[in-house]
Amino acid sequence: MATFILIHGACQGGWCWEKVVPLLEARGHKALAPDLPGSGDDHLTPPAAISLPLYVDFVSKMLDKESEPVILVGHSIGGLTITHAAEARRRKIRALVYLTGTLPPPGKTNRDITGSDPDSMIRRAYEADPDGLTYTFKRSIIPTLLFNDCDPADVYRAVSRMRPQAAAIVNTPMTYTEERFGGVPRWYIECLRNNAITLPMQRMVTSSMPFNILQLDAGHSPNYSMPEALVEHLETIVQKTA
Repeated sequence: MATFILIHGACQGGWCWEKVVPLLEARGHKALAPDLPGSGDDHLTPPAAISLPLYVDFVSKMLDKESEPVILVGHSIGGLTITHAAEARRRKIRALVYLTGTLPPPGKTNRDITGSDPDSMIRRAYEADPDGLTYTFKRSIIPTLLFNDCDPADVYRAVSRMRPQAAAIVNTPMTYTEERFGGVPRWYIECLRNNAITLPMQRMVTSSMPFNILQLDAGHSPNYSMPEALVEHLETIVQKTA
């Protein structure tokens, strides 16, 4: 049995794991899918108060409550949070799993990386709010950007629950070290048909440092389009890290 903490990506909430959590639990695992501050059902944390350190503190407190090391999964920009959580709590983490996750080099921001990819739809989908504190994606592009291989009913449900994302998360330079983050086992699940984090961008991450690599023939959101196959990969990681 393993404990999973599943970290959502931009504009989403813990709800995006609604197909994955019961599948993990059916296999005897514990699966937690929190709303990060200001996301999902948290309407109390104002955008101006949200930062990457706040996200990391939130996840660190969850890790501290667990008696055994956790498999920490980050989807998309959830990769930023799990990276810094490993820097802060490496001994509490059994493995890091980047589900088509982002991981800029130290000193670089997520915007630095996504903005440099000519094939990603992110740049033309990105819409900054006037105050600069949050951003969203153009509603007309979201289905193709994030849910290109998902059932229309799932797309409708997901889009209806999306909320503006705090821009500070993608505008904060990364700070992690080989001594701390580098000591945690890392897995990367490539999504081969991803229009948001393209395959070259995913492979830029895995070429920069050692990763165990798995693949899904999926778009950006296999948590919706192929949850069973995703859980099979997560089960493989459980077995390999036993």
